[in-house]
Amino acid sequence: MKRCAFFVFAAGMLLTAPALYAQSIATARAASLGSTVTVTGVVTSGASLGPIRYLQDASAGIAAYPGSGSVPGFNPQPGDQVTLSGTLTSFNGLLEITPISSFTVNSTGNMLPDAVVVEPAGMNDQLESELVRMEGVYFTASGVFTAGERTVQAGMQTGTVYLRSGHPLIGTPVPAGPVDITGIVSQYSTTPPYNDGYQLLPRSGADIAVHNAISILPPVVQGNLVGDGFTLTWQTNLAGSTEAFFGTTPAMGSHTASGTVSAAHELQFTGLQPATFYYAQAFSVDNGDTAFAVPGLYSTASSSSGSIKVYFTKSVDTSVASGQDAIGLFDATDDTIKAYIDRAEQTLDIAIYNTNSNLLAHAVNMAVDRGVQVRWIAEGANANTALANLYPSIPVLYRTNTPGSMHNKFMIIDADDPQRATVMSGSCNWTTQSFFDDYNNIFFIQDQALARCYRVEFEEMWGGNGAQPVPSLSRFGPGKEDNTPHLFNIGGVEVESIFSPSDGTTARIKKVLDDAQEDLRLALYIFTENSLGDAVLDAKGRQGMLVAGDVEDIDATGSEFNYLVGQGVELLSHADEPGLLHHKYAIVDAGVANGARVVTGSHNWTAGAESSSDENTLVIHDAAVANLFLQEWTARHQAVMSARELTARDGMRLWPVPAVATIHCAAPFPIAYIRIIDMVGREVVSMAGPMVTEATIDTRVLEPGGYLVRLEGGGRSAIACMVKE
Repeated sequence: MKRCAFFVFAAGMLLTAPALYAQSIATARAASLGSTVTVTGVVTSGASLGPIRYLQDASAGIAAYPGSGSVPGFNPQPGDQVTLSGTLTSFNGLLEITPISSFTVNSTGNMLPDAVVVEPAGMNDQLESELVRMEGVYFTASGVFTAGERTVQAGMQTGTVYLRSGHPLIGTPVPAGPVDITGIVSQYSTTPPYNDGYQLLPRSGADIAVHNAISILPPVVQGNLVGDGFTLTWQTNLAGSTEAFFGTTPAMGSHTASGTVSAAHELQFTGLQPATFYYAQAFSVDNGDTAFAVPGLYSTASSSSGSIKVYFTKSVDTSVASGQDAIGLFDATDDTIKAYIDRAEQTLDIAIYNTNSNLLAHAVNMAVDRGVQVRWIAEGANANTALANLYPSIPVLYRTNTPGSMHNKFMIIDADDPQRATVMSGSCNWTTQSFFDDYNNIFFIQDQALARCYRVEFEEMWGGNGAQPVPSLSRFGPGKEDNTPHLFNIGGVEVESIFSPSDGTTARIKKVLDDAQEDLRLALYIFTENSLGDAVLDAKGRQGMLVAGDVEDIDATGSEFNYLVGQGVELLSHADEPGLLHHKYAIVDAGVANGARVVTGSHNWTAGAESSSDENTLVIHDAAVANLFLQEWTARHQAVMSARELTARDGMRLWPVPAVATIHCAAPFPIAYIRIIDMVGREVVSMAGPMVTEATIDTRVLEPGGYLVRLEGGGRSAIACMVKE
C-alpha cells in the first residue's frame, strides 16, 4: 500500500501530530504487547470514568490512557472521532494504549456505536472496551450507590457493575426493580492468565433505565423434589403466563404450562424419571413480550435409601447429643473407608488430593479383581506414594496446571445402581496423618442423584465418560463450568451441592452464615476469605447470637483470625494443640429443628479455594446431622479451652489463657460483682455480675499485662490471675 502523510486544519479540531493511516482496533488488539499501534475510533466515555477513554470502531473497542510519557491535552469527549498512536500495554488484563504518543480529534458529535445486548455473565475479552447493555437485571443489594463493585443478576447469572470514586451515580438510590444498564466492558484481574474480573462501567445515571417489559425477578427456585418431578417458582414484575421448556438435554424440546396468569408463578413438573437431571427454562409472556429465565439444571429425587453416615477421626462429646451419638473412628478410619471400597460392584471413581495408604490402594486393586471399573484423579504436585502400588491397568489422571490444585476428597461408588450408589466426602485426605493424627470429618451418602452429580464433576476433570482419561478435554480449576444440579432431596433431607471454582462456593457459604439466627460454630483449618470474615462479624452483631470457633493456621497471610478476635469473636487458636484441625465446616442454628445446617467438604475458606482449586462442598439441612457435628465441635472447642484455662484453688476458672478480646470466668456461686485489678492495685474494671455462675468480660479495653480477677457473690469471693495479650 502506498503510504503518505497529510495535514488537516479545521475550526474546532485539535491537531497534535500528522494523522496516520490507522489499523482496525481488532488488529491493534491482536498485536504484541509493547508494540506501537495506531487506531481510529469514536470515543464512548467521558470524565465520569476518569482520565481513561474508551474508543470503538466497527471491529472492536480499546482503552486509551494518558499516563506517564503521554503527550499532553488528551481529553476527548463522547462522540469525538479520534486517531491516536501509542504503546499497547496490559493493566490487570485490560488492553490499553499507553503512553499516548500522538492523537488527533478528527470530528465531533458522532453517533455512538449501538450497545450489544449481553447477559450478566456474558462479558468477556471479545467485548472488552465495547458498549454493551444488560436488560432486565436486578441489583442484589439495596441502599445507595457507593464506590466499588455491585452485583447484578438476571435468572441464574450474575455480573459486576463498577463505579469509581467521584462517579455521578454515587449517593443516588439503587433501583429496586428490573433495569437496563448500558456501559462499557472493562476488566480488573490480578491473577494470570487474566481471564476474569470483567466489569460493566455505566457512565452516568442515564445509563440505568427502568425495564418496562415483563422481566423475571431472580432467582428461579426449585422445590418439592420427588422421584417423578419437582416445582419451579419465580416472580415477574408484571403479570404473565407460567410456562417452561424442559428436557434431559440442553436442547430441551418439551413444553409445559400451568394455564395461569400471575406475577407469582409456580409450575409443577410431573412424569419425570428418578435420579435424573433435567434442563428447564422458565418463561412468562405478557402482551407479546416474553421474559426468559436462564436455563437451569435440576434433579429429581432418587429411589435410594438416603442414608447419611457421618464419622470423625478423633474424639467426640456425646454429652451434647440430642439423639444419635457421634462416632470417633480413631484407628479405624482407613478400615471404614476400605469397607465401603469393598462394597463396590460396578464402578469406583476417586478424586483424592493425596494418598499414602497402601491399605486403600490394595482395596482398590481387589475391586478391580472383582470386575469394578476404577478411575482415579490426583493432585500432581503431591507425592501420592500409594498410587505406585495400584495395578498398572488402573488409569490415574494428575492435575498439573497451576495456580490451584485438585484438592477434592471424594469417592463415588456404583453411581448407576439406585441401592448402592454412594458418595464419600469430607475433609480427610487418604494419608496416615489425616487418618490418625489430624481432626477430620468423613461422610457417606447413599443417594443415586448425588452420586450422578459428583460423577458429572469427576468426568469434567477426567475429560469424558470413558474408562481412560482424555487430558486434552479435561478441565480443572477456572476452566470448569457450572454444569451440575445444586439441590437434592436425600431421604427427605435437603442437601445443596457446590463445586469450586465454577459454582460460587464462597457466596453460597456466605448466604448460610447470613441466614444464621441463633448460633454459628466454626472448625476451620485456615480462614483468609474476607467476605466470610465479614459475614461472621455480622452474625456476632445479631441479637442473641452465639458465634464461636477454632482455627488451625492463624498466621496465614491475610488470616481473618486476629481481626475477628479483636472484634470480640470467640475464635480460639488450635495451632498449639497436637494434630492439625483440618476441618472446613460450619454449623448454623444447631438446635433449630427446621433451620439447622452444616457446611462441610474440602473447600478451605480462602480466595484460592474459591478461584483456582478443585473443591467440593455440601450444605446439609438437617438437625440430626448438625448435632453430630456439634458433638465433634464441642470436643474440639472444650479441649482448646481446657488447655488455655486457669483454675484457682477455690473453684474459680478463667479461660482462655492468655486473654485476647474476651475472658470467660466461672465460680461455684452466682456472680454478683466482677472486678479486675491491675498490678499496681488499681481497679480497672468494675461491673455487676449476671447472677449466674459463668460470665464473659470484654477485655479489649485493657492494656497487655497481668491482672487479678475477683468474683463476688452471696458473701463469697474468688480471685485468680489473668494475662492479657
